[in-house]
Amino acid sequence: MHRNNSASMALRIIVVETQHAASLRRLRDLAFSLVTCAFALSLVGCGKKPEAHHYALHGRIMSVDKLGHELIIDHDAIPGFMEAMTMPYPVADDAMLEQVGPGDEIRADLKVEDEHIAIDKLDVVKKAAPGSAPVPKPMHVPTTGEQAPGAPLIAVFNEWFIHLLITFFYTRCRLNDYCPRVNGSFAAVNKSLAGSGLYGKTHLLSVSFDPEHDTPEVLRSYGAAYTERYSKEDFKHWEFASAPKSQMRQLADFFGVFYEKDGDRITHSLSTAVIGPDGKIEEWYPGNSWKTEELLAAISETTTASSEPV
Repeated sequence: MHRNNSASMALRIIVVETQHAASLRRLRDLAFSLVTCAFALSLVGCGKKPEAHHYALHGRIMSVDKLGHELIIDHDAIPGFMEAMTMPYPVADDAMLEQVGPGDEIRADLKVEDEHIAIDKLDVVKKAAPGSAPVPKPMHVPTTGEQAPGAPLIAVFNEWFIHLLITFFYTRCRLNDYCPRVNGSFAAVNKSLAGSGLYGKTHLLSVSFDPEHDTPEVLRSYGAAYTERYSKEDFKHWEFASAPKSQMRQLADFFGVFYEKDGDRITHSLSTAVIGPDGKIEEWYPGNSWKTEELLAAISETTTASSEPV
């Protein structure tokens, strides 16, 4: 059976094909040395919990993402940890999301522990003057039963699976708590599905919002490292892809994904969804706080419901 590549797709996804990729497994663990070191210790069986480190952060709030439990901050260099940039930071307490608004100048304590980074404490140095705050773009929130864009794309896969799991990333992401975390969770989901009756009823798709760098060759190598099949990977169940630049924004906007280029880095949010065979949203998860077990339970529930006679 072959896919109907002649189908008219509103979003032309560049699908990864069979490859002979070199091992780039190190990309999964590419992060700042402190986080990588802590992660490595856990892999070799060190039972001691990695020590938490704290860094002083000073910057300006660009937007508040309440669904993702994050603040997007344009901050100064963080000595000993990170250069100046704009990026989203999870907060330890959602009350902080109510404490600040776009344009506010803040000082915060950034806690780095194991693979996790979060704002632990926050003080407002100066509130934004009326009319001076950046106006955040309204974010679309996918709702259950809503038709996903590019329905023909979903139809192309229908002869192969019942439910599509989709998430977003880019290969040069340097923080383990972001893209490596969601793709690592997808890897765990993929392995769990392989040992269940749901494998043939599902398909995984990781979409990069950096099509200029993340070519099919780059995605093949990156993806094969996550599946751990390397040159044997055929990507029949879990594909890594990118959409043309002109269409990527439409796809990201629908799924509530914010992304903005900053040199070779991209400031971005995270979004994961389960789409049914009819191209409609079944579940949507903003941020990176969803658990593998939670996603598996949702898949099991929705596939069971869809197979029941009407």
